[in-house]
Amino acid sequence: MARQDLVICWSVQLRGRPMKVTIKHVAELAHVHSSTVSRVYSGKAKISAATRERVLAAAAQLNFHPNAIARSLTTRRAHVLGMVIPYTQEEFFLDPFFPQVLQGLSDVACRQGFRLLLAGVEDPADEPEAVLQLIRSQQVDGIIVQASRVGVDTTEVLLAEQHPFVLLGRPLQDAPGLSWVEVDARQATLEAVRYLAGLGHRRIAFIGGHPNMVVTIDRLEGYRQALEEAGIPYDERLVGYGGFRQEGGAEAMRRLLAMDGSRPTAVSAANDLMALGAMQALAEQGVRVPAECSVVGSNDSPIAALTNPRLTSSYAPYYELAREAARALIAQLEGARSEPVKRLIPCRLVVRDSTAPPAAGRAPSYG
Repeated sequence: MARQDLVICWSVQLRGRPMKVTIKHVAELAHVHSSTVSRVYSGKAKISAATRERVLAAAAQLNFHPNAIARSLTTRRAHVLGMVIPYTQEEFFLDPFFPQVLQGLSDVACRQGFRLLLAGVEDPADEPEAVLQLIRSQQVDGIIVQASRVGVDTTEVLLAEQHPFVLLGRPLQDAPGLSWVEVDARQATLEAVRYLAGLGHRRIAFIGGHPNMVVTIDRLEGYRQALEEAGIPYDERLVGYGGFRQEGGAEAMRRLLAMDGSRPTAVSAANDLMALGAMQALAEQGVRVPAECSVVGSNDSPIAALTNPRLTSSYAPYYELAREAARALIAQLEGARSEPVKRLIPCRLVVRDSTAPPAAGRAPSYG
């Protein structure tokens, strides 16, 4: 099993002459006793939310970081949150989803005195083993897991080990004790396809990610619901998969263009990279976007506003998703929350230049 570990913790650079910041400095700035600062970082005593926030804000302002080794010996905690990345290095570094997630996790974790440890696995089937290794190595206090693939149930390992965790993604089968946060992918695709149908499109294709991922199943459900609402028959030939990569989106679009009979006049892709790939394949065939084929992406990543034409896309608040997951996990660790978190965060469609009504009176002729 290939694996890469990375510890991430952003810090603020001090201006002027560097100084050794101590608990006493933090206490003075927060207007509390030094013992209160110690109790905030030990996690052993109940501290009001207002006092805790004031102490952590003072610590952040002074760039104060307690000695991690001494702290772990005192509290028997590593003050580290773990996350397993079930993707290849190429997918991890190219997908705009991950920078937003890492920023959200890091912002909350570091502000609350935690570091973030990432463990990457090349094969998603190795995710349960990687999680088990993290738990038994005692490197992390809690784990954030992408509960995303059918047949790879990492939650069983976490439940059996009784280790604190939060799912970044909706589980295929929910349970009372599971905490999870997810953007509403079903709703995002439903609204995108509704919009295309409202423009007058009847041949609307869907390009999903990996077919065994829960988010892809959710998006396909939204796609089918929108078609049903519009009175458009579902045609499985108009469904393709692209693995969340630009090349995958291009290949899926090429297959759609090669099909016999009436080809699509619009396509909804599961992320912006695949939408960009679809636009690439359309350009190869001389198909104009949006005059001859409309394209909608998802996530509204920075590339959406830079494509030509600019890409219509569903905005997904992944930064807030990650912040919510980190807050929920830290609340578990500190005993501040007894009820599990189950939250779907809504998306919204951002209309730009890649969508338009279909050409009137004729089916598209490609190639």
